[in-house]
Amino acid sequence: MQEGDKICIVRETGADPVNSPNTEMVAALVTLGVPLYAAQPFLETREIAEGQEKRIVTWCLGTITSDGRFKTRELIQWWKDEAWFAINPEHPLAYAKAAVANHQRLVAAVKTSVPLALVRKGRKFALIPFDAPPERRQQLLDALNP
Repeated sequence: MQEGDKICIVRETGADPVNSPNTEMVAALVTLGVPLYAAQPFLETREIAEGQEKRIVTWCLGTITSDGRFKTRELIQWWKDEAWFAINPEHPLAYAKAAVANHQRLVAAVKTSVPLALVRKGRKFALIPFDAPPERRQQLLDALNP
């Protein structure tokens, strides 16, 4: 960082940055035009304190969006305020937060879904859940026979 540079810092302590709420927020801020600080967009540090490793991810952001419409600190405050979203549902930040929440739900659904085996016989097919009991599996396979 250069002396005199103005940046906004978002810090995550201990959490995996891949699954961090702050990383999701930073992604939304960048989507709205908040620039990452070009010289050092983020840094990860680790230190041993009291015998425990402490992991810190620091995001370095510009202080306003590239179009000048929004201040980064305000966007961060709004992100953490559910009441603000209730009264500003059409704000671009509300759409970005909804996209993050939808992504979380979709990922959770995929992680907990049971795969299906696709079995084809001619023009017929059966979708058989991997966790189906043997009787149900056989019933689905028998339905493929003429």
